[in-house]
Amino acid sequence: MLDAIAMTDRTAFGIGALVYLAAFVIGCVLLILKKPYPRALMFALLTGGFLIQTLGLNLRGADIKACPLGNIFEIAQFIAWSLVLLYFIIGPVFRLRLLGLFTAGLSTLLAGGSMLVPAWDRPYPAGIFGGNPWIELHAALAIFSYGVFAIVALVSAMFLIQQHGLKKKQFGGVYQYLPSIQQLDLIAKRLMITGVTVLTAALIFGAVFWVNNPDLVPLFKLGVTCFIWIGYLIVVVLRLQKKLVTKRHAIAAIVLFVLAIASLWPVQSARGLDEVPKNSPIPAKSSK
Repeated sequence: MLDAIAMTDRTAFGIGALVYLAAFVIGCVLLILKKPYPRALMFALLTGGFLIQTLGLNLRGADIKACPLGNIFEIAQFIAWSLVLLYFIIGPVFRLRLLGLFTAGLSTLLAGGSMLVPAWDRPYPAGIFGGNPWIELHAALAIFSYGVFAIVALVSAMFLIQQHGLKKKQFGGVYQYLPSIQQLDLIAKRLMITGVTVLTAALIFGAVFWVNNPDLVPLFKLGVTCFIWIGYLIVVVLRLQKKLVTKRHAIAAIVLFVLAIASLWPVQSARGLDEVPKNSPIPAKSSK
């Protein structure tokens, strides 16, 4: 029974990643052929991939009896899911037509790429958060903030592409679907502030757990998370002071997101199973 559930959730994750890939490839091909950008088709494909990935997350969550954030594979899936969810909210609000294409590409990389490394989906005890709502909320908010930062990185990449087009005086092709650099810069600023706010809330909820259970949170994990938070906070402060704007702000957003994603592997490796509360009523079992 457990094997069937595990096969089902991984199958759902795989199909979701393939749908994201199809959206990205179709969008790129049509742009290369100078055909009209298929905004409706892109939205439909991302919706389909999102629903299938949601099914996978629900099945995995039912299996482990917690929010599926126990290993790198699940975290990558959750970030991709958060990224697409934010696209549904941000895309229509700011009318970013190409955001769907960029979202499909990064979601494919996160959701599909994580499936190519079996070691990332390592087993861990069910009920890894021990039923503690504070630490589960902390984990969900922290990873969701990474989804916000992923959107910031995509908007920043769009800014750099549009800026390059303006310098080269290129206004056709992909450039015609991008907003002005002023609009992209403003959107990146607002989203960066939102991401830092969400991550700050996550750290506050995590602190409630850490104060009562200091031995269950590895110092390395705490240090890396705080390092990422401080990095983004510095960028926000400098942006508000107008000391880090336009191109430099865009580059900083992309670099910080890459560092945040790269930090997931050492953090998860350092966490180990001793982070699981010893009084967890749920017996250990594999997530695979």
